[in-house]
Amino acid sequence: MKPLLTVALTSILAILAAPLAAAPPDLAFKKEGKGPGVVLIHGFGGNRDAWSEISKRLKKDHAVLSVDLPGHGDSAAPPLKEGAADLDAIGAEIAKLIRKQKIEQVVLVGHSIGGAIAIRVALADPKISRGIILVDSSLAPIPKAFTDKLEKDLDANAGAALSGFFGGLCKGEAQKTRLVKDALKVPVPVLKAYAGALGTDSLGTRGTSVLGPVALFASTLLIPDPTKEKDSLKQLGLDGIPKLTVSYFVDAKHWIMWDDPDTFEILFNDFENSVVAGGGGGSARMFRAF
Repeated sequence: MKPLLTVALTSILAILAAPLAAAPPDLAFKKEGKGPGVVLIHGFGGNRDAWSEISKRLKKDHAVLSVDLPGHGDSAAPPLKEGAADLDAIGAEIAKLIRKQKIEQVVLVGHSIGGAIAIRVALADPKISRGIILVDSSLAPIPKAFTDKLEKDLDANAGAALSGFFGGLCKGEAQKTRLVKDALKVPVPVLKAYAGALGTDSLGTRGTSVLGPVALFASTLLIPDPTKEKDSLKQLGLDGIPKLTVSYFVDAKHWIMWDDPDTFEILFNDFENSVVAGGGGGSARMFRAF
């Protein structure tokens, strides 16, 4: 019978010799194409594949970086602030990734909460971007009573909670099924952390510090009545951005890039061309998806 110490040492050596499981990266991403830089940031419960159609189009003449937000896809858990996802820290992480990938002077494109994070990327590193596109994004907190209920519902039955959350925002059952399936891959504590950020995190007056051109691609879910745009932008926390252009997708719902990718691509190119020409801000346009 082997001495106890020998058995213990043998076990320890075996553990040390075993290959370690690779830790998830702080930020997982996919980089495609060559040309001017574009960074695509998805929303709540999604992953970088949410941008697959847009990335396929843009990578023909752009360097496209599609990012998994912390805790989503293949990325590590998000940094927290008072129990909620720290959007400022996440924005700073993405800014560092952009620098590391050497695709500076990018157009930042963020969907939903990804838009709020895109703004924070620009605030963390003001020289990193040449423009920002917010896709159906708000920079103001959602009523906390709503996000508190969402967190409780996620604990009780995540599938049902996500189905209810996405149901009114998406276009059809196929979209809802995809959204719920993707979101269920995200740990519930991570979903709750982002829900907490939705209910508490505010950009405040920092939007006035975003001096470059910003485009808002808005569905009528975000701004139901374009004739009351000024009031809506104030409620969304977007009224302080100096160079803001608003384009309306009349027939699209929250995932505009899925519902009307053709117009999305056209308006992306228009925005990029206006940035090159030194324009930006001040006009509103309406588009109907066919």
